[in-house]
Amino acid sequence: MATVTVRGTGAATAQPDDVTVGLSVEALRPNATEAFAEATRLAADVVSLCDELGVPAGSRTTTQVSLAEHGEHTNAGWQHRGYRAATRVAAHVSDAELASRLVSEAAARLQVRIDGPTWRVAHDNPAHGEARRGAAEDARSRADEYAVALGGRVGAVVSVVEAGAIAPGPEPRMYAVRQEISPMPLEAGEHHVVAEVDVTFQLEQA
Repeated sequence: MATVTVRGTGAATAQPDDVTVGLSVEALRPNATEAFAEATRLAADVVSLCDELGVPAGSRTTTQVSLAEHGEHTNAGWQHRGYRAATRVAAHVSDAELASRLVSEAAARLQVRIDGPTWRVAHDNPAHGEARRGAAEDARSRADEYAVALGGRVGAVVSVVEAGAIAPGPEPRMYAVRQEISPMPLEAGEHHVVAEVDVTFQLEQA
């Protein structure tokens, strides 16, 4: 049985459903206990700010905790300079305005490093279905063109394998300083959702 295998591609645009902002703190102290204690205190400040702004506890994830010896290389070789402790909390929110307030308040009031925002189109967003339908239609169209060129016609579907992915936008990074700061607007924009599908059809004689 002759077959033809093609890859169809479909795309759609959608407003992101949620956004993630990372808040990292670190402390450098002479010994490990002091470094860890200071990082813990700074992390508690991050949690308090999230509580104050209404970021739900279930939407906050600790994504990193580290404690390591810190030093630097000099002409005399590697020199011990103490211990560095750090932790990172990722705040996931569906409200861009809340994310904007979180970034601005953290920059003004806390000793943190801010990374993000990272926008996400949810798996159940209708844009995914639109992209998949477009990919299926594209696959059929491609198969028809090959079949005609080969003097045949497309028959039944033999197999379907999805190979799609969301095309993320760039992830900017922001470094915070303690000072008075105006609210920073965060624009979600439109994100592209891409679907790809490999389809194998039977190839029949015309």
